[in-house]
Amino acid sequence: MALVDRLRPTGRTCLDLPGPWPACAQGLLRKGAFWLHGSGWDGDLVGMPGGPRLESRWSEGRWATTLDGLQQEGSPLDLLQRAADQPHPWIGALSFELACTEAGLPHQAPAEGELGMVWLGLHQALRVEEGRAEVWYWGGEFSADLAAHLAPACALARPPKGPLRCGWDESTHRRAVESIQRKILDGEFYVANLCVPFHAAGGGDSISLALAAFRRAQAPFGAFLPLGAVRLLCLSMERVLGKEGPRLSSNPIKGSAAFQHQAASDAAAGLALSQDPKERAEHTMIVDLVRNDLGRVAVQGSVGVPEFMALRTFPTVQHLVSRVEAQARPEAGLAEILRSILPGGSVTGAPKSAVCAHLARAEAAPRGFYCGALGWICGSDLELALPIRTAQLCDDRLIYWAGGGITLRSDASKEWDELHMKTQVLGVS
Repeated sequence: MALVDRLRPTGRTCLDLPGPWPACAQGLLRKGAFWLHGSGWDGDLVGMPGGPRLESRWSEGRWATTLDGLQQEGSPLDLLQRAADQPHPWIGALSFELACTEAGLPHQAPAEGELGMVWLGLHQALRVEEGRAEVWYWGGEFSADLAAHLAPACALARPPKGPLRCGWDESTHRRAVESIQRKILDGEFYVANLCVPFHAAGGGDSISLALAAFRRAQAPFGAFLPLGAVRLLCLSMERVLGKEGPRLSSNPIKGSAAFQHQAASDAAAGLALSQDPKERAEHTMIVDLVRNDLGRVAVQGSVGVPEFMALRTFPTVQHLVSRVEAQARPEAGLAEILRSILPGGSVTGAPKSAVCAHLARAEAAPRGFYCGALGWICGSDLELALPIRTAQLCDDRLIYWAGGGITLRSDASKEWDELHMKTQVLGVS
């Protein structure tokens, strides 16, 4: 189904872009627009501020949620489900820790006042696909304000330069990997996804960084979301959850190899990745976990894996990707579905509860929006990416996480190298 049919705007107006896309949109982004960019989103959707805003923050050991600044009673996902019933879509994101809370999983406590969820209700958005632009609006009439902020040419400011510095050293990472392997030997879990933060100076222009990163990464699920003090730059390849009518889908990724634009060596690396026993075992375990998660809200017997362990190439990396599908039970609401899937199995491990308890003790810091969920929701339909390859930009710093699945076959040195390979997509030296 076309995106226009899923988001159901009440009006559409064609618009001539004054310059090359997406550079001409910088004025919109500096006004606080929420931007979804890439083939996974079926083009570009730039949501303008001014609509309702649903927001959750960590306060005194719980998530406190407001709608346009007014305190709301209920859990964040129940309130999101209620908001999604309004006749307009929402663009936003939720954090790993909020997803863990809603699923009843252990997690590190965020800092007091830390954001866990932000969703912007759309009254007006710019829709661009293959160079053709329309203004979509929900209720009311077309406003010329959006077009007024498009510019024929905008010089890009200098993006942040880094360098990216890992939050711990290789010996610390080795000990963390070996600790997980001991837990596996003890039978506590089968696979765990260990993640590490990288840091860089945040000085520079975040919009310029986003434009440059989108050109470089060509990520199917790109996004730039200004969430207040945090600006989220997502370059994800992974759909954590899609819903179109009753059909649910998830595309877990497990297995990574470098892609260096050298035909012979890239082909050899891809073949080796596809045949690697460690990568195949890890991928299979995560697919089984996602099948189980979808099965909790699915019609009995409807869960299937129409695509298993396909090799996909991106500008800096190759991945093994599967597609898991199911039919949602008619009575399963948005909140129940999100609690069954999030946090995503490929960024936790199996079983989730035991793994999350270990990661809450082992990882260097709370993950924040990294590994949560990001995208759009409209009624009962949604498209949510898993925010991997994601930078969280604050005033004076950039935080970029990378991780990998650890099994008994994992080699700590290779896992360390994989972390650094996954930072290349950002393009910060």
